Amino acid sequence: MTVKRFSDYIKSIEKFRDERDTEFWYRGHSSTSYKLEPFTHRNRTPEDKPKIGIAEQETYDEFVRRSPLFDGQRRDQWDLLFLMQHYRAPTRLLDWTASPLVALYFALMTPDKKDPAVVWCFDPAAWNGIVLSDIKEPPRIFTTDDSLVKQYHPAHKDKTSRNEPLAIQGIMNNPRINAQKGRFVIFSSEPKPLEVFATDYKVKENGKILGKIEVLPEHKERLLKDLERYGITYSTIFPDLEGLALEIRRRFGANHV
Repeated sequence: MTVKRFSDYIKSIEKFRDERDTEFWYRGHSSTSYKLEPFTHRNRTPEDKPKIGIAEQETYDEFVRRSPLFDGQRRDQWDLLFLMQHYRAPTRLLDWTASPLVALYFALMTPDKKDPAVVWCFDPAAWNGIVLSDIKEPPRIFTTDDSLVKQYHPAHKDKTSRNEPLAIQGIMNNPRINAQKGRFVIFSSEPKPLEVFATDYKVKENGKILGKIEVLPEHKERLLKDLERYGITYSTIFPDLEGLALEIRRRFGANHV
């Protein structure tokens, strides 16, 4: 589905929601060429699975060893993993948001004049119900306290034999995650994008579980300005001095930052 105006986008979101009374997630990409995969899986093949597990463990251990120099708080394993994701260290987490406006802003904030931007729409509870139907798990969003999810942590000793990505509620350990209404999908060591898993589990393309909305390059600037008129700006998504500086730069300097 392709949209030209802000009103078209809202109509597309409502069409995806279809009056279902559940939480939906969204993820914005500046180009349709980007896949729904975490940093640790990029440019990887199934043959790399053993290497991915080793690299994740080494990365996590290094962060645990060195982060206390910059962060004085006592944190558990999950808190540390989400902190790594926040500061862009490689993890098996893929960021989503519960706000379709935030997702659209992420899709438009980086200029790409060649490819359409895309916002993915996702029903996380329904997804979990489908990929875990073999163990009769009801549709729901997991927390890090769930025993099944604990097995997905890269530092967990008894690794899970399952490989499907799961939708989880993350730990709100910084203002940005809260402002962005951050949500997460956690992957195993299986380097396969969410779109491919969707095909494997016969999730209908552009259906009610996983769909996408595209914005053609010539309409990006107009939609971005519409978002800003409705109060979605850098400083609302990045509530700190960096976000404020980028917002001022866009307003008084270059059109894109």
